[in-house]
Amino acid sequence: ESRMRKKKVDEDDIKILVQSFNHINGLESDKLTRLRAEQRTDEKWTEIYKIANRIRERQDLIKPYMTYDDEKYFGRLQDLKYTNVDYAIAESRDGAAEYNYKLGVEGLERARKGERKQARTAYESFIKVGEFYTTYKETATLKDEAYTLGINHAYFRVENDSRAFLPADFEAQVKSVFVRDLNTKWVKYHTFKDPNLRYEYDIIDRLTRIEISPERNDNNRWIEEAEVEDGYNYVYDDGGKVKKDTAGNEMKTKRFIKVKAEVFEVRQFKEARVFGFLEYNDNRTGEKVLNQPIEANGAFQNVAVRFEGDKRALKKETSRRLGGSPKPFPSDGDILLLVTENMKQRTKSIMDDNGYILER
Repeated sequence: ESRMRKKKVDEDDIKILVQSFNHINGLESDKLTRLRAEQRTDEKWTEIYKIANRIRERQDLIKPYMTYDDEKYFGRLQDLKYTNVDYAIAESRDGAAEYNYKLGVEGLERARKGERKQARTAYESFIKVGEFYTTYKETATLKDEAYTLGINHAYFRVENDSRAFLPADFEAQVKSVFVRDLNTKWVKYHTFKDPNLRYEYDIIDRLTRIEISPERNDNNRWIEEAEVEDGYNYVYDDGGKVKKDTAGNEMKTKRFIKVKAEVFEVRQFKEARVFGFLEYNDNRTGEKVLNQPIEANGAFQNVAVRFEGDKRALKKETSRRLGGSPKPFPSDGDILLLVTENMKQRTKSIMDDNGYILER
């Protein structure tokens, strides 16, 4: 077809085109006739529709060239065998749309009685109706209902079974924002409970043990020494006079001295660790479908380094680390809040890996 558009064809090309066209058109026309002659069960409609459309598209592709057949294409295009598929397209379009509409309605009826998976099947059937008609009966409304019924809702929360103190903001920090990233077509996560919504799953970060380390101050002290250049010395001859080089300049040598500095380092550390399990509970069956260990930590760390003495004695690494000052240790509550980001990441990772469970 592209070569015909460019007018770069000879009579043999047109012969091959006609033979190929008639061959494939004949095969598909015969198949279309057989399908339409059979007892037309609903599942055949989509196949009929697709075949009929292929035939029409193939024929429409050649039609523009028929006008100039005699003068440009050697009259050979008159040998093309066309099939009228207009009725087959209209008939199968109606049949396929009605078939999928009925499937959707049947699935939706079952979904209304509690068969959630049927809602998803119904939704896909209504989507297929849209492949044939933009609007068809009550498809749009029923599709929305099927989608709503097909969603599994999961409520995520934190429960502290450790009997240890937990800051009021801990749960809010762990629950913040991230569950939105996990939402899929058929699973929606929630961190706030809507009394009007039914939750198929409860997801619980169940904390069973909380450990907070003692406040630790490690004081380190050491000496660093170096030999550094410190001016110069004149070079004297035997008579006590300053020697001169050939250019008349006074001769000198570098003078080196030993210097030292005392380094003081304070290392502060306090850590909190939280242990527990991430649970998935199916509220429809009462079954615990996941119970995976989870552990998170958060730490306060601070290093302060200073020196006394000659700074030239310090090693490069020591000089780079200079600075800072000791800081007040965070309270137990504040150190626990440092755990929340790590807890959030670990929780999200487990939920991401096990999202398929909630599709059930």
